[in-house]
Amino acid sequence: MPFTDWPAPALALSALLSALLLADAIRRAQWQAPLRDHLVWAGATALLWVARQMTVTMPGGLTLQYLGAAWLTVMLGYPRAIVTLAIVFTAEALAQGGLAQVPSQAPRLLLLGILPAWLIWQLARLCRQKLPPNLFIFLLGVGFLGLFWSYALSLLLAAGLNSLLGGPAAPAYAQLVLPYALLLATGESWLEGMMTTLLVVFAPGAVRLFDERYYLAPPKG
Repeated sequence: MPFTDWPAPALALSALLSALLLADAIRRAQWQAPLRDHLVWAGATALLWVARQMTVTMPGGLTLQYLGAAWLTVMLGYPRAIVTLAIVFTAEALAQGGLAQVPSQAPRLLLLGILPAWLIWQLARLCRQKLPPNLFIFLLGVGFLGLFWSYALSLLLAAGLNSLLGGPAAPAYAQLVLPYALLLATGESWLEGMMTTLLVVFAPGAVRLFDERYYLAPPKG
């Protein structure tokens, strides 16, 4: 979704919120973790960059792009995911048009990066706090449905704000892009949910938001 036509105050507010949330994520990130964790983090950053370069162009010039923010959070945890997303979105802006493109990336980072990451993080916490320690609650509630709703809500909010704040062509563009975007989010969340299931079964320690001590603890009594 294009955000370049947003008024300057909206771009500035998006940049400020993104910067504050990024600073909080940097503070929370476990910088003293073992080298292996940092290598996995760096590898996930590189893979997200590569995946987001594989775009699909629809008839009429509409381009769809991989989202990945929510699943990255499931794998890395919220703080590291936010740092990675900031790096990737900034690199994309620099590749597209240099420093002049960076301010217009702030709403994109906030709505399509940080927001879905925050939503899946909160959902995982709620499942952990409010629901029974059943493995399928995590696999279905977080791994499939949670991923989809994190993407869908973010896309709906981004489309709505873009219609209000964008240029005259923004409402028509939102109506065009939203069905394709939601369809892409459905397929993406299904694929990521299956990959999460495989990792939880064969390598549960690789999924940061999966609490092994809670979901795999032996039953009491």
